Amino acid sequence: MSHYGGRTAEFRSIGSVGRRSRPRRGTALQLGILGFLAGLGLMGGAWWYSIGPQQTLSLYWLTTADNAIYYVQQERSVRALDAQEGIRLALQELIAGPKDPQLSTAIPPETRILDVRIEGNDIFLNFSPEFTQGGGSTAMMSRITQVLYTATSQNPDARLWISVEGRALQVLGGEGLILDQPLTRASFVPSFQLPAESETEPEKVSAS
Repeated sequence: MSHYGGRTAEFRSIGSVGRRSRPRRGTALQLGILGFLAGLGLMGGAWWYSIGPQQTLSLYWLTTADNAIYYVQQERSVRALDAQEGIRLALQELIAGPKDPQLSTAIPPETRILDVRIEGNDIFLNFSPEFTQGGGSTAMMSRITQVLYTATSQNPDARLWISVEGRALQVLGGEGLILDQPLTRASFVPSFQLPAESETEPEKVSAS
């Protein structure tokens, strides 16, 4: 009797092992669903790259020649749902620096963009503290000008407000560049001229 019971237990054990070795229908279904979703993700990524929404902005770089500062305008089309995201991406590229060794940026590479917001004709930018570090008065002026013209490239008449960690930036740098906010392109006309439309022939800008 006990021997028969032992054989029964043995048969059950073998049967259970056999069942575990077979792929479960539920697992196969889950893998199929995951594969389908992955395919949709790839298709969505291809759509976004090819025909997804884009924003066109201009980036403003610095270059020097004969001890003078020039601004070089480069147009960029970025994948972004709205103007706010477009400005964020353009500024991130501006912070990262140009690929052309003849161009430069006055924005410290450690700078982070904490927030970008558009309300009507006003653009609000919030940077990390690194934005205020390094450079003399000319570098600080160049930094503000790069950000101002890049952020307002879609709307040249917009007003720009710059904050650092949520506080309005009133004085920039150790030499005390005073910022009368909101900033506009019109307010920089006496010291700065608009960058050239052509990248190969930048328009000269006076250095303060």
